[in-house]
Amino acid sequence: MITAPAQALLDELGIPVERVYSLGLSVIRRADVEGLAAENVPTATYELPKVQRAVAKAVQMSHATIPAAYTVMAMDLDDTLELAARLTREVRRPVGLAELFVLAVARLHATFPMFFATLADDRTALLSETPNIGVTVDTGEGLYVPVIHNAADRPLKEVATRLMEFRLASTTGDFRESDLANANIAVTLHHDADVSLAIPFIFPGHACALAITTPQPVLTLNDDTLTTKKVANIGLAYDHRLINGREAALFLRALKDTIHELPRAEGILTL
Repeated sequence: MITAPAQALLDELGIPVERVYSLGLSVIRRADVEGLAAENVPTATYELPKVQRAVAKAVQMSHATIPAAYTVMAMDLDDTLELAARLTREVRRPVGLAELFVLAVARLHATFPMFFATLADDRTALLSETPNIGVTVDTGEGLYVPVIHNAADRPLKEVATRLMEFRLASTTGDFRESDLANANIAVTLHHDADVSLAIPFIFPGHACALAITTPQPVLTLNDDTLTTKKVANIGLAYDHRLINGREAALFLRALKDTIHELPRAEGILTL
């Protein structure tokens, strides 16, 4: 016997009555027909690319093993954006927030060594001799984190050239093994203008990861005059076993000061 609701669904879905007879039930109800319909729905599959599987593994390990905390600080970047435009013309290479934040982060290595450290065990952290800064690059063909090694000793033109080369390599995945090895801090870039806050995962073996969002126009009152500034929320995810909230805030404040000082820094092209 087929109930009226079951028959109505059979007619709606075009399922032959012989299919329900094959179930071997004395009474066919609507739920039985729905079960048959579910069996007939094709399952679409998509094999994840190798680079995405690697990202998934790193994210899973990070969340499983690192007790992360997060702090964010707003930074006025009007002068920084003007500096980037000027330096682009001078070095004839694309210079943006990525290049300038690499320079600024590298300058903090000596003052904040724990932010570039690796946790060895419950009692010990390994300090790095140089700041090796990984920078996220994603041009639509997968997420890569190539590294500017010993960034504190790299002039701006070299940093800009390497990042330009990394962006080109990301379109084909044609990186050398050394390009992706031995980072001890990560700078993650979020280019969408509507993204105002981003929380990066901390790469296994790192102490922290910095997130840079696109500057947004913000109205401010200055001497009774409304002006517009470009402000970005710069976030820091950090391993709470190595870094506490106070140190995270001090690091972001020092980074903010360093970024603001870059337009007036002597020898900006040879940093």
